[in-house]
Amino acid sequence: MSSSKSSTKTGSNFVGEEWINRSREEKYISLQDHDRDEYNYITGWKSHVIMAALGLALFLVNLELTIIGTALVSITNDLNDFVRASWVVTAYLITYTSGLVIWAKVSDHIGRKSTYIASLITFSAFAGGCGASQTMVQLIICRAFQGLGAGGVYAVAVVMLYELKPPNKLPQITAVSAGAAALGNALGPIFGGLISQGSTWRWVFLLNVPSGAIAAIVVFFVVPNNYPYQGLQRQKQRLNLKTIDFTGAFLMLTALALLISGLEQAASLLYWTSATVIVPICVSAIVWVAFFISQWYFTRPQSLVEPVFPWRFCQNREIIGLLVNSFMTGSVSITCIIQLPIRYQTSVGDSPLEAGVKLLPFVLCGPLGVTLTAMISKNRRIPPLYVGLAGSIFQMLGLIFISEGPPNNPNWTPLYGLEVLTGMGMGISIGIVTLLTPYIAEKRDLAVASAAGTQFRFLGSSFVVSITTAVGNGWIKDQLSSSLTSSQIDRIFESTASINDLPEQLQPTVRSTFVRGFNLQMHIVLGFAVASVFSIALMWRRKQIRVD
Repeated sequence: MSSSKSSTKTGSNFVGEEWINRSREEKYISLQDHDRDEYNYITGWKSHVIMAALGLALFLVNLELTIIGTALVSITNDLNDFVRASWVVTAYLITYTSGLVIWAKVSDHIGRKSTYIASLITFSAFAGGCGASQTMVQLIICRAFQGLGAGGVYAVAVVMLYELKPPNKLPQITAVSAGAAALGNALGPIFGGLISQGSTWRWVFLLNVPSGAIAAIVVFFVVPNNYPYQGLQRQKQRLNLKTIDFTGAFLMLTALALLISGLEQAASLLYWTSATVIVPICVSAIVWVAFFISQWYFTRPQSLVEPVFPWRFCQNREIIGLLVNSFMTGSVSITCIIQLPIRYQTSVGDSPLEAGVKLLPFVLCGPLGVTLTAMISKNRRIPPLYVGLAGSIFQMLGLIFISEGPPNNPNWTPLYGLEVLTGMGMGISIGIVTLLTPYIAEKRDLAVASAAGTQFRFLGSSFVVSITTAVGNGWIKDQLSSSLTSSQIDRIFESTASINDLPEQLQPTVRSTFVRGFNLQMHIVLGFAVASVFSIALMWRRKQIRVD
């Protein structure tokens, strides 16, 4: 079939720092074979439909990360189990972050399409299970499996988008992938507040069932079976269990579970000296060491196992910079999305929906920053790293002033403008990581590198959210102990609405204390934002990468 009549066209690929023109008959050497690694890029209406379906799925799995925040109180009240409330968030986050790289490696073996559909079905089916749960234990178990599916959807969808269009369309792909994810994270708190106040909390999960089914059906019928190598003479890789890094996958899952569990316990108990906090974190450190040793061992040339996190990542300065930047960006983005609504509810007395609306300047500027990054960088106008440096500075400046909000004026209107500045910087940073990954990572590592970038972002978010919650709430509790009884403090930390039940002369003091506690939390986040500026230096080149 001629190229003029075909719905696909052969493109070039990018490895390291230079484009390899496949007309030169060069070969891509994988760990399994020596097949030529050409792509047949899908064109026409099919490419737009596939992009929309993948973007919808990315939106849904990231919506679930933050939608739970404003719906959690309604859930715990209905299921009568406030003690286990944090696990509704943690169970999803652990399996989501640990599954990203694992799913990406599986897709290298059994194909993008089948892996994507399997993960999307897992996500949607257990979302339905969450909506039907009658106890908190049932909900937590279903959330864990939902997060496992979500990790696969994100990891495979991103790499499928990379492979959908030629390199000169990469800014468009960046806008769709990073923009859909950022928009999902952004609108989560608002959707959670709307659903909780206007209907039952169960629709927080049930809305994913029909939406996920639509995305899966579209991909099943529109995406070719051997995507992205459709129409090419290419020997299909067989699934060889000996090549899958089960050891690394287990160690990664265990390390993440222990680390996040310990941090969540610190956030719940409001102090760090408990054995339930120290022991999981210390054991997690040991498991992380074992994980990296295993990855070094399996990366050796004589090893048949393909590591889930290749050791060559640790030897590549630019990839390290990319992952550090992702970690720091996550510490800013999700922490602000969670802590800003809490500030509005505790210090101003807003409802969950009102707090979600006041978060709009921050969350809408995230996707806007991603889109602007793609637009500014395309056609080789400005090197993406220059834009990333500006984004890191925006984040830092915004947090400097946010952390200095006046305690005696909880409803401080300049905060909205600072949300815009910080949110724009956050969006730019997310867009830069997505845009630069195909240029910095080797072709054989594209799926793992794109998944690792996202994994580090959400690892950063879970890490810093737990730290800021533990430090901030512990400080607030100490400050309130001089003016409130222990029973009054306990009621406030069970439900901040109980602030309205306090004597009127005490309410301004309590609300200003929460503002000061929030400022302390933002000082912690500011430290990570400053570190993101230095991560740009790790990716610096004399001749900067430019995007066509």
